[in-house]
Amino acid sequence: MHTPRPDGDWSRYAADDTAVKVWIPVALDDCLDTLTDRFNQTKSDLARNALMLHVHGRLVFESLVEHKLWRLCRRQQIEDTRKFCLMGTSLKLSDSPRTAYIRAFGKNTKDLKVWMPRALQDEIGSLAIDVGLTVSEYTRRALTAYYLGRTKLDPLQSGPSEDG
Repeated sequence: MHTPRPDGDWSRYAADDTAVKVWIPVALDDCLDTLTDRFNQTKSDLARNALMLHVHGRLVFESLVEHKLWRLCRRQQIEDTRKFCLMGTSLKLSDSPRTAYIRAFGKNTKDLKVWMPRALQDEIGSLAIDVGLTVSEYTRRALTAYYLGRTKLDPLQSGPSEDG
């Protein structure tokens, strides 16, 4: 069964022209290590695909793949001079919702550089602003929810007021 081609202009998703550097817990890094071997994708590929699913949903994602508008394995196509991007709101450490997250998943000691289209980063930035998180924090929580689940703690539900 074929999925219909998604509406709209998806050309803004053709090149991974920006990167977000995210510090992630060891458990998530271990999970990504395991999956890189299984699916023959880089950690950046796995993270970018999960974020695309997070933002646009499974049906659109599968349709984009089927119609060759999204490649599961990609290489950076446009050189970017930035090492990482920290768009979004600025949070003071005391306001950060990290305490419960760290108790559930461990400290964020592994770095992950996720190459993605600027359009995807902009959409994640908007979602992050809506919930009062930085792009990096929102990305970490979205990836943790996607790959480690939500049974210990729902990483996307704990907001700034839960620091305690």
